Amino acid sequence: MSSYEVGAVLWIIHTDRPGLMAYRVVEEITKKTLEGEQTQYLVQAATPKTKNVKLESIKGIIFEDSEEAKMRMIENATRAIDGMVVKIQSNVDKYFGTQFQQVPKQNSDKSVQSSTSELKSGYEWVTMEDGSKVQVKLPEIIK
Repeated sequence: MSSYEVGAVLWIIHTDRPGLMAYRVVEEITKKTLEGEQTQYLVQAATPKTKNVKLESIKGIIFEDSEEAKMRMIENATRAIDGMVVKIQSNVDKYFGTQFQQVPKQNSDKSVQSSTSELKSGYEWVTMEDGSKVQVKLPEIIK
């Protein structure tokens, strides 16, 4: 077991329920017995009206720095999201088959417009509300 200073703030990512909580070490108890020496820590949660609890009773991953806890949570979230995408992609492949092609997003980026800037014969450029330009074949009456 790690050693903590009284007054130190510990950041714990709970494993029995989702979430992050900060605890302050309020007491260090060292017990000497015939079997050896045992150290316990009492911690207080960073919430109002909390009672001191034994650190060992909290199920979670302990960090001594909030940034380390944050990075672990981001890694966990990224893995979960990647897993969801892989699962749904397999459903897309299974139910939609190989003929399915993702529809490209509309993009008003100038690099996209420049690659399609050749105006087709009989068409005119029209600027849409969002600023994107499209080629439209206008009827002879409107010209």
